[in-house]
Amino acid sequence: MCDLNNKALTGICFFIFTLLILTGCNVTKNLESNEHLLIENKIKVSDRKILIEELEPYLQQHPNTKLFGLFRSNIAFYNIGSKGKETKFKKWLRTKVGSEPVILDSSLITVSIKQMGMYLGNKGYFKSRISDTILYKNRKKAVVLYRIEASQPYLVRNLFYAISDPQVSVFVYQDTSKSLIKKGANFDSYILDDERTRITNNLLNVGFFRFSNIFIKYRIDTNFRQHQCDITLEIINNVVPSFDNFAAVQQVPHKRYYINKVYVYPEFDHLVTFTGTYDTLVKTYQSPVKGQPPNTYYFLYQDHFNVKPRTIAQSIFIAPGSNYNLLDVNQSYAQLSGLQVFKYINIQFKDVGDTRNLFLRQKDVIDCHVELSRAPAQSFSVTTDGTNSGGAFGVQANVGYQNRNIFNGAQLFRFNVNGSLQMQASDGASGNKFFNTIELGVNAGITFPQFLIPIRPETLPKNFKPKTTINIGYNFQHQQHYDRHISNINFGYSWLQNDKIKHVLNPIEISLVKVYTDAYFDSVMETEQDNRLKNQYTDHMIAGLKYTFTFSNQQISKIKNFIYIRANFKTSGNLVYACNKLLNTPKGDSSAYQLFGLPYAQFVRPDVDFRLYNILGNKHSLVYRFYGGIGIPYGNSVLLPFEESFFSGGANGMRGWEMYTLGPGKYNNANSSGTFNQIGDIQLEANVEYRFPLYQWIRGAIFLDAGNIWLLKPSRDLPGGEFTFPGFLNQIALDAGVGIRLDFDFFIFRFDPAIRLYVPSYPQSDRWYFDKMQISDVIWNFGIGYPF
Repeated sequence: MCDLNNKALTGICFFIFTLLILTGCNVTKNLESNEHLLIENKIKVSDRKILIEELEPYLQQHPNTKLFGLFRSNIAFYNIGSKGKETKFKKWLRTKVGSEPVILDSSLITVSIKQMGMYLGNKGYFKSRISDTILYKNRKKAVVLYRIEASQPYLVRNLFYAISDPQVSVFVYQDTSKSLIKKGANFDSYILDDERTRITNNLLNVGFFRFSNIFIKYRIDTNFRQHQCDITLEIINNVVPSFDNFAAVQQVPHKRYYINKVYVYPEFDHLVTFTGTYDTLVKTYQSPVKGQPPNTYYFLYQDHFNVKPRTIAQSIFIAPGSNYNLLDVNQSYAQLSGLQVFKYINIQFKDVGDTRNLFLRQKDVIDCHVELSRAPAQSFSVTTDGTNSGGAFGVQANVGYQNRNIFNGAQLFRFNVNGSLQMQASDGASGNKFFNTIELGVNAGITFPQFLIPIRPETLPKNFKPKTTINIGYNFQHQQHYDRHISNINFGYSWLQNDKIKHVLNPIEISLVKVYTDAYFDSVMETEQDNRLKNQYTDHMIAGLKYTFTFSNQQISKIKNFIYIRANFKTSGNLVYACNKLLNTPKGDSSAYQLFGLPYAQFVRPDVDFRLYNILGNKHSLVYRFYGGIGIPYGNSVLLPFEESFFSGGANGMRGWEMYTLGPGKYNNANSSGTFNQIGDIQLEANVEYRFPLYQWIRGAIFLDAGNIWLLKPSRDLPGGEFTFPGFLNQIALDAGVGIRLDFDFFIFRFDPAIRLYVPSYPQSDRWYFDKMQISDVIWNFGIGYPF
């Protein structure tokens, strides 16, 4: 969180707002007498089923955008950059900041009407009537009104198939239940195109290698009186020259191809034509499909190759003896690319005149050739970034080394050294008020493209994309009144269940924490009676496991609503505690069992993050988020470790509060002399955020946050912090705000000022904050990236 002077920030905002008003005024003064600035397009449709958002892309002219929805400052900047002698600054101002005014062109109105009419016809609204009216405002401005009187739509009465190839018809007819063309639905040529693509892909996935959508045609029989139509889907045969009469052609059935052999070129150079002879290495691996014969791959190379054959074979889904399958080809591309060791990947298929495979002797066969060019294995990186941790703004530097093929099996080795400086709110007892938090760390890790388990990789399905990750690291943190040393080691597996679900299981997660406090901190802790606060700054150890489930149905290529779910389950200390109990090990000085001289934590901690992204179109979206979690200490622990506790506030959660300043429950820290973090055992939070475009790369947002943290048990020094039912409902804090985001695609800078609406730490009758709001109460949140 940046500690800014509210009056200064208010003055800056007022200056910018005034400048925008001045630059946005009188944008039409440079227009000729017969020119009019287009300020708006209006579309009125008689049929509510026709979405205006789907018609807008067919308009040939769109008005200049407004900054904050108020000012066309881009035109003013364009005009400023067009005056006088040309300079680099004026060119930048005119082309990058400004934009040329959109002058009304009547000829483009005619084109727009024609394009919208064609779209309506494709949607089944044949012979709809579209008219336009130009409304002039203030002599120099114009609004174009399009009125659409939609005709009665044509409905699909029957769907027929005409397939001359009996082999193709078998696969098409068995899949008709999934047809996108539905009886009784509106005629829609776009759906017909989608159905053509669907059938083509299905046939490509069952072996029809040379089939394409040009072989699928439609015949439409319309009944004008009843506004219905019969659709006949026709699949024609391939047409080739006749061998008997070269002047004639003949139709031949579509061939269903099978894979004969798979050739792999692991050191292929696509820039050089190779005319020599390859050495051949033949490798046979067990098929992951039960009952299928083993898969044989032919590796063709010149001298040697640096990636193990098994690693490559595990990334190729194309199996000898199977039918050609487009899905297998695409998955092979994705899996080989995911190894990060190849810069060029090309898969091609060639006809085979004859085959020695008895199973394929009577079939049409092709050979698969996989051409791979290796990318440089090693790389170094030096980066500097702006950081945001719950609203605490800072800078970070990182030096990294990567080796993508350290053991010749596409293993990714990473070594990083990083340091960061961060600005956290000062309590006055520390002399440094600027970068008062320092962090230094070193981390090494390696990722294997397989499970490190005593089972052959071939026995697992390839589409799991299994990985094993090992990480070890050390981190030093200097806070205002204490230093923390953290050592950790993680060992875990990750795999994909399908294209929507990912699993991560870390059976080993070990973290050692040593804390060194200063005299001021010790003096405060000596007077502190709450063991909860003391426990957060003591030495401890966490040894357990963690499981993460992630679901997302987002489709990058499609603009549609999607859901994101991330659920975690973490537990610690159970195995060690069981051993201590079994062996009757004596407890340490802290009345807790110890491991390596440190008391270890024992707890269970589940949490879930649910998000719904409602895409409204034209870069407008409504995002809903719910987060809930609980941590339960038991056995060897009385309280949760600090790093496993929940907190609220900050730029990514309850934005009306600074980080670690909300809760727990209705606890009021106004009378507390300490400035330490407020944490809890339970957290509930909900957010709603409406996102919309303002101007080019500037985005806006309106948001509402609700939530709090609670304790599992009452605390004498945190009165009112415990969770009770239904009392917690009256302790849910509320805040709201308006955000500005600078979206540069590769980098998003976020400014989310927020103010409190409901404060649970106030007396019950005085919690609504509306009558107390002042500009000084605004929390100025700065962040990197979207909050969720």
